[in-house]
Amino acid sequence: MSPRISLIIPTYNTKDYIAICLESCINQSFRDIEILIIDDCGNDGAIDIAKSYAKRDSRIRIIRNSQNLGTFAARIEGIKHAKGAYICFIDADDYIESKMCEVLEQTLLAHKEPDIIHFNIHYKGNKKTSLLANAAHKLRYILPIGLSLKPLSNTNIAYNFFLKNYHFPKFTLWDKCFKSTLLKQTLPLIQTYIPLKLIMAEDMLHFFIISLLAKSYVGINARLYVYCLNHISITQNKAKVEKKILDMRHIIQALHTLAKELVAHNPLAPKIAKIMGNNLGSLMILESRFYTPQ
Repeated sequence: MSPRISLIIPTYNTKDYIAICLESCINQSFRDIEILIIDDCGNDGAIDIAKSYAKRDSRIRIIRNSQNLGTFAARIEGIKHAKGAYICFIDADDYIESKMCEVLEQTLLAHKEPDIIHFNIHYKGNKKTSLLANAAHKLRYILPIGLSLKPLSNTNIAYNFFLKNYHFPKFTLWDKCFKSTLLKQTLPLIQTYIPLKLIMAEDMLHFFIISLLAKSYVGINARLYVYCLNHISITQNKAKVEKKILDMRHIIQALHTLAKELVAHNPLAPKIAKIMGNNLGSLMILESRFYTPQ
């Protein structure tokens, strides 16, 4: 029988974190899960640790990319291989609460299996990161903008995330659980952008599509995911500023292109694309402060 929930973990040079992440997954109180580790061709030995766990737990499967593709593409590979009815994404430098899958299963049964479950998170700072960076991330992640405790359906889902809030929307993927069939429905639209190896706002691009296609949503006030600020992650690397700015330009174009394709599913698509494009434009200006052309 297929597992109930697939946990997808892209893995690239996370040797110092992967064991804690996997321990949190294999020790879930709800056992009907599979753990998909997407090996994105790192070189620090993290995947060797993952393989040692796979030998001890048959629920762990390791999918190896042919080359380094980045988290965006690694998640897509995970979706393609997932066997579960529902999918959760976990970053290898984060971990989950022991009852996360149990709470999700109870919510699924209580609400007739919605397309999306949105939950709260814990934020764990990093002593090696500046006080300002820790404070900024805590503000962004400890207050999950867009979490609605009122069930939503159809066009109201995208409206809630992208148009209702005055703040930058909460489009991250790892604080949500998605119906597998919904994510597989997004693949023909999203995998076109794999060659770009996106590292900035890629969650926005994918969730833009997900929210426009989704039919039902439930939010729960439970902190199930522990976000750990990794001071050496690619999004924290100022040397990657030029790439991040370029990615945001690509995503602005992609949002408008996809809006034309998805307007039949949700008439709000063009308006959301315009607003998100403007937000990204502002973010590009902020990022450019750190960029010094070589």
